[in-house]
Amino acid sequence: MIKILFVTRVPYTAIAFILPLAKKLRERGNHVEFAFGPGEYNDEIEKAGFRFTMLSMDKMSRSFGNIRVVNQLNKVIRDGHYDVVHTYTPVIGIYGRLAAFIARTPVVIHSVIGSLLASGVPLSDRLMYLVSELATSRMVDLFITLNDADARAMVKYRLASKKKVVSLRYEYGVDLTTFSPDKIDRKRLEEVRKEHGLEEGVPAIGFVGRMTGAKGILDLFEAYKRIRAKGRMVKLVYLGDVISSDNDRQSIELLKKLVKESGYEGDVAFLGLQLDVPFYISLMDIVVHPSHHEGFPRIPVEAGAMGKPSVCTAVSGAEIAVEEGKTGFIVPIRDPERLAAAIEKLVVNPDLTRKMGNEARQRVVDLFDQIKIVDQQVRIYEEFFKKRKAGANFRI
Repeated sequence: MIKILFVTRVPYTAIAFILPLAKKLRERGNHVEFAFGPGEYNDEIEKAGFRFTMLSMDKMSRSFGNIRVVNQLNKVIRDGHYDVVHTYTPVIGIYGRLAAFIARTPVVIHSVIGSLLASGVPLSDRLMYLVSELATSRMVDLFITLNDADARAMVKYRLASKKKVVSLRYEYGVDLTTFSPDKIDRKRLEEVRKEHGLEEGVPAIGFVGRMTGAKGILDLFEAYKRIRAKGRMVKLVYLGDVISSDNDRQSIELLKKLVKESGYEGDVAFLGLQLDVPFYISLMDIVVHPSHHEGFPRIPVEAGAMGKPSVCTAVSGAEIAVEEGKTGFIVPIRDPERLAAAIEKLVVNPDLTRKMGNEARQRVVDLFDQIKIVDQQVRIYEEFFKKRKAGANFRI
């Protein structure tokens, strides 16, 4: 049995990226717990039957250098006697590896699901991240990245040797029993469409995610205005909101102000945070992911599972999530003009939209089945420990 502690900034990360893996590891006889700061969805972890520790993280904890969190984590790790501390996301990754190092944890693993080395990240944040990683990366036994670009960057900047980095091109999997067009209640769908003014025959462009500037919400509205200026009748749907860990609460307010001033207020719907993501994706004809930087853009994968094509910016992993010209389009980051042009190709061609949606669904079934991907993740754990005990180098 392996005793594992997953450490994340907020419960949302645990739900979005870790929970299926944690369940599978538990099924195979391992003991799994979580530690994270305050945030939405911690009750989902509790419902799944996992013990968790709430870390004393506040707004100051979102930046580097909060020793209080390191001390608390160190106590949790020492008291828990874990074999593995597995961290996710940049800042908590630093805290976790420091705490694990002090507590002499046998194995530290870090999953890179939002590398701050990406080109869309502000230079000051990239520099801070690089310095912090250089100082603590030697404390990590294994890095897992969501794409090859992040793996290459880890080696290029000497944050890790090749033998300590595993790139999982398809680490993010989809539960195809939940994300299935066949499972949608069509009667309810029509009721919700009417409730939000989504008319039959009028294309609906959709955004899914956290409502921050870095997710491109303002870029999308600028692209939408360009499409409407050409006389195209199109609806725009935003599914999401800011969450407790987001520093940027200004962008959503600015967006709502711009929508109100634009004259398109009646054609833009803000649906807020919704747990039933598959259902709400079904309201959309085209899903747009205009993010400035990502570890891996999972929304296009979820959209594909629901038979929807995507327009995605060229963030890390975009070429894996979207097959250009077949399941959607990939456009430059922060380029509303190119974003609008790609969306318009689908808006004016319903047959192409349906064809790409069908291709996207099949691609997700072939490549992103959560069951297969979780099995691969578990194999990495088991192979790593097998090699570790034998004193051999780890290779996937």
